[in-house]
Amino acid sequence: MSTIRLVTRADDAGMHAVANRAIADTIENGIVRNISLMAPAPAIRDAFAELSRHSEKADFGLHITLTAEWSNLRWKPLQEESSITRSDGTMHYSVEELISASPNLDAVMAEINAQYELLVNLGFTLSYVDEHMLVGRLPGLTERIAAFAKENNLIYDRELQGSRTLLPFPDWDGPGSHPGTELADQLSTMEAGTYLLLGHPVTKDEALGHIHKKGQSPGEMVQQRNRQRRMFMDIEIVDYCENVGIDLCRYSQL
Repeated sequence: MSTIRLVTRADDAGMHAVANRAIADTIENGIVRNISLMAPAPAIRDAFAELSRHSEKADFGLHITLTAEWSNLRWKPLQEESSITRSDGTMHYSVEELISASPNLDAVMAEINAQYELLVNLGFTLSYVDEHMLVGRLPGLTERIAAFAKENNLIYDRELQGSRTLLPFPDWDGPGSHPGTELADQLSTMEAGTYLLLGHPVTKDEALGHIHKKGQSPGEMVQQRNRQRRMFMDIEIVDYCENVGIDLCRYSQL
C-alpha cells in the first residue's frame, strides 16, 4: 500500500455557479476532500446551496480573498474601505498591486473577519484558512492571520507548509491533455509524505467562456480549469488512488 497522503483541495468556490457545480462533482465522483470558499465572490450563496451537503466528506476553508484577478469578473470587499480597493471600489487585480497601495492592516483584518462571519452565518462549518493568490505576502499579514486562525480554532495552511507538515506537490506544472493519467504517473514517482494538491475545477460551459485575465485569451481559463477538474475525477486517477491506497486527507485529519 502507498505511504502517500494527499490533501486534495478545490479552490475558488463561490466564484461562479458553474465552478460550484464542478467542485461538487469532484467530491461526489472524484478525490477532492477540501473546499476553499471565496466569501466576497458573486456565487458564494449558491456555493452553500450546492456544497454544504458534502460536509461529511470534505472540509471547508476560508479562502482569504483580497484580490480579484479577472478583467471581466470583478468583486468588491465586504467592508467599505478605500485602502484595500481600486478607485472603482473593486479589489486589486494582484497581490503586488495591493501591496503598492499600502493597505491599512487593521482594515485588512476587518475584511477577513467579515468574510469569516459571512461564511459562518451562511451555515458553513470551517476547519481551515488559506490565502487566495498567496496574499500573505502582504508585509505583516501572516502574523495577523495566524493569530486570527488560532482565535477561531482554524488550521492555517501557510503554517502547515512552513513546518513541512504539508509538502508542496513536486515537479508538477499542472495537468495537460490527459489529466488523470498524468497525475497518476506523477504520484507513482513520489516519495512517502503528505502533499498538497490544489486545483480550480470548472466545466467547459459557455457561461465562463468570456472570463479572462489581462493578457489571457477568452476560453483559456476554462480550458485550464476544466483540466484541473478532470485531474481530480478522471477514472484513471480515481482508480489509481483506490488501487494503490493513496490516503485522501481533509485538513482536519492532519
